[in-house]
Amino acid sequence: MKKTIYKYLIREQIVPLSVCFFGLSLILIMGRLLQLTRYLFTSSLTVGDLVSVVAFAMPGLVLYALPMAALVGVLLAFVRLNSDNELVALRAAGVGFHQFFPAIASLLVVTTVFAFANAIYLMPSANRAFEVKLKSLGRSILPVLLKEGTFVDIVPKVVFFFGSVDANNLQIDGVFVQDNRQPEVGVTIVADHARIAYPPDLSQLIFQISNGMITRVGDDLRNAQAIAFKNYDLALSLDELLGTASGFIKGRKEMTMSELAGKIREKGPGYELSFDLEYHRRLALPLSCLLLGLVGAPLGALFRQSGRMAGVTVGLGIFLTYYVVLSAGKGLGENGIISPFLAVWLPNLLTSLVAIVLWVKLQFEVPLDIARFSSNRLFSKRRRSG
Repeated sequence: MKKTIYKYLIREQIVPLSVCFFGLSLILIMGRLLQLTRYLFTSSLTVGDLVSVVAFAMPGLVLYALPMAALVGVLLAFVRLNSDNELVALRAAGVGFHQFFPAIASLLVVTTVFAFANAIYLMPSANRAFEVKLKSLGRSILPVLLKEGTFVDIVPKVVFFFGSVDANNLQIDGVFVQDNRQPEVGVTIVADHARIAYPPDLSQLIFQISNGMITRVGDDLRNAQAIAFKNYDLALSLDELLGTASGFIKGRKEMTMSELAGKIREKGPGYELSFDLEYHRRLALPLSCLLLGLVGAPLGALFRQSGRMAGVTVGLGIFLTYYVVLSAGKGLGENGIISPFLAVWLPNLLTSLVAIVLWVKLQFEVPLDIARFSSNRLFSKRRRSG
């Protein structure tokens, strides 16, 4: 009997959890691509380049998709069981809610192990490959950037105009640049010639401009400055070209757990608490798959078919609260107001308390007002709309 129930519950949970995971992953992938759309689809990229970008970005997205999928997937499975009175039948047969725990925990443990493997082993190398790929794509933006006789504004807050362009030799004659990256000062560059160069690490695109003039005008239009120059280098970072976050934050995410631990132990000059936060984040978020899933099971058992949407809404509210607490803790931890450990692990501690309360109440069949309250509100809204 127990073995039959175990297999049945596993099957019931796998489908909604898998659907939620792939659906959330797709949404997160589309959101990530939207940040790069202006550059990915206006330069000479291949389908292989696009697939590579998605593949390298996936581990970082999975870190957040899996916990939410675990919560919503398990919740939907138990909403379905409850709406078809299967939970009632099982209880009438003498099966307590605590006997569902092995089937729920087994699936969640597998999900959690996968999340740990992703966060500890896949993410650092994938983040590194993602940055290298974006750096290589920086060259593919040149056909869009190097247009003759056209105002080009693909770089945020910078406008280019080139008289003539030799794309093969990366030489430009007749250069006009309007640079508004500094909010308090507007910079205009007019020059005869320019040449494009790359540093060895491909982290920047450098315009080596010659024989020109720089005009700086303050935002109050009262102060102005004009400087003639023989040679001037205008550098555009990969962040500005592709709208990505690299540099220090990217480097931290590329580190392995052992490298992060070594950095934390050293605490040398320029050390920042963000290393501690990253270390704990890679441990806390995978574990949240187990904890949030354990919240989803009793929460789903509280709602019947009529309250399905209310149950999903409550589940999404719990995950949103988890993420808000995590984001707030990160901000407090970076500023040293609370310890990095507490900043990252506080959402998991609160989730554990919620899971314990829900499991105890379901086991002893103590009524909760949350399901009735949510269902009544949903029903009243339907009546008013009708």
